[in-house]
Amino acid sequence: MSKEIITFKNVVKSFGANLVLDKVSFSIFKGEITAIIGKSGIGKSVILKHIIGLLSPDSGEILFEGNSLSNISDKKKSLFKQKCSYMFQGNALFDSMTVFDNIALPLTETTKSPIFEIKKKVEDIMEKLDLKGIGNRYPAQLSGGMQKRVALARALITEPEILLFDEPTTGLDPIRKKEAHRMIFDYKDKFGFTGVVVSHEIPDIFEISQRIAMIDNKKIIFEGTPQEIVKNDHPVIIEFLSK
Repeated sequence: MSKEIITFKNVVKSFGANLVLDKVSFSIFKGEITAIIGKSGIGKSVILKHIIGLLSPDSGEILFEGNSLSNISDKKKSLFKQKCSYMFQGNALFDSMTVFDNIALPLTETTKSPIFEIKKKVEDIMEKLDLKGIGNRYPAQLSGGMQKRVALARALITEPEILLFDEPTTGLDPIRKKEAHRMIFDYKDKFGFTGVVVSHEIPDIFEISQRIAMIDNKKIIFEGTPQEIVKNDHPVIIEFLSK
């Protein structure tokens, strides 16, 4: 049975007078894909930014393997952040850099690894993600689906335990969206990461997720499996799933 790796407990977050998260509580389980769903602009990405440490709660707690991130030392916080990686909405690849350099960036920026070691790691990850032979090309020369794989390779290069995806299918046609979802699912098993996916792709995201957390009106109104949410009789859930 999977164990909780990240737990939100009554997390509150405001930006000025704008309350975005109001006592948000839910759990993410090790080795699973958890999809965070809900309407646009209601705090899904804010939750991701709390996980990776870009934001901190105004009150409440975020636990990693049972330990509060607000009460651990800066060194342990840094170690936790190293366990996480983030695949940005729109890929956030650098157009002026080659595919190889885009993928290598997290290593060249944050480690003191020698060049030959970085080169080996980049070549290995490119082979695993079927990107061999395009290292000297630039993002603009690639299809949208290929760009997604390059962004995923960059996110995986640090061998994270937890991989966060912010709307990973943005800008893709229906066929490419399914391919992107399948890519996340397949590589989760291949690399063994815990995935957290912010998505509005209903019901497609249910096919690759083991757990669903739905946010509405600043709170988590559902937490459970894809099979459970489609049977739920909450009026907001019914309305959202019927669109």
